[in-house]
Amino acid sequence: MNCPFCGKEMNTGVLYGDGRMGGVFWNENGKRKSFFDRMIGSGRITGAKTSLTTFTIESYFCKNCKKMIFDTDIEE
Repeated sequence: MNCPFCGKEMNTGVLYGDGRMGGVFWNENGKRKSFFDRMIGSGRITGAKTSLTTFTIESYFCKNCKKMIFDTDIEE
């Protein structure tokens, strides 16, 4: 997928979080980072708020303009 902001190729990965590790992370290859990598903050999303729930979301990330895109819907 090309970035709609800058036109460069975006990287496919997984956005995930776990309240026990204190953060939301992104990993390019679609697998969760190791415990050690999460402890040192590798892949941590700095703008994310955390909670005690866990989740995974397939997403695209543009390293050039620092934008992330993922599909979602809000149930009413």
